[in-house]
Amino acid sequence: MEENEKNKMIKCPHCQKDVTHIEGADYICPYCGKSLNDQPEKKSRLQKAKQYVLRNKVLVGVVACLVVLLLAMNGNVSSAVNERESMAKQLQDQTEHYEELQSDFDKLSARYDNLDSDYDALKAELENYQNQQETIDTLNTQLTDLQEKYDTLSAENEELKSQVSSLQATASSTASSSNSSWESTSDDSSGGMVWLSATGSKYHSIPNCGNMNPNNARQVSRSSAEAQGYGACSKCW
Repeated sequence: MEENEKNKMIKCPHCQKDVTHIEGADYICPYCGKSLNDQPEKKSRLQKAKQYVLRNKVLVGVVACLVVLLLAMNGNVSSAVNERESMAKQLQDQTEHYEELQSDFDKLSARYDNLDSDYDALKAELENYQNQQETIDTLNTQLTDLQEKYDTLSAENEELKSQVSSLQATASSTASSSNSSWESTSDDSSGGMVWLSATGSKYHSIPNCGNMNPNNARQVSRSSAEAQGYGACSKCW
């Protein structure tokens, strides 16, 4: 009981914190490290005045710093405003430039569409030309075949003409010899011999008169021809 009465809770005269103190003992404050037995000296009015002035100076310094800081912040705000306005102008310029680029892009897109349409038209014309070229090549091949056939037929025609000329010469020679034979064997009492064609109503003095075919002509007496109704040909009589 006596021991608890000796341990008292007091305030440190230096830091004003509660500490346990044993009466009659020199105890060191665990907060500020000073002896509890040492009493702080009372400050004089001059020291208090000095401290007051010092506090005022510190306060004035702090206020001055705050004012400088506010002025600096105001300058920064003005600079930020100017920078914002500059950035806004740059943004507007870039927007206008973008709109110009967009307009140029639209024009180029329209031109590209026109060129693409022209390309499709030219491609279609090229395909049509290629198809026509194939048709022309086919027609040229057919023309070459027809030319070869024409040349062959022309050669055959010339050969046939040669054969016809040869036959005509032979027929003329035969007609001449027949006419000479008829003239030598004609009977004056009966009116002589005449030639009848395969068709027609006239008798002829020669077997190749006009369009007569001497190979188809036949010879009869003139009186017999007249008796059958034939009349004399005005060309050869």
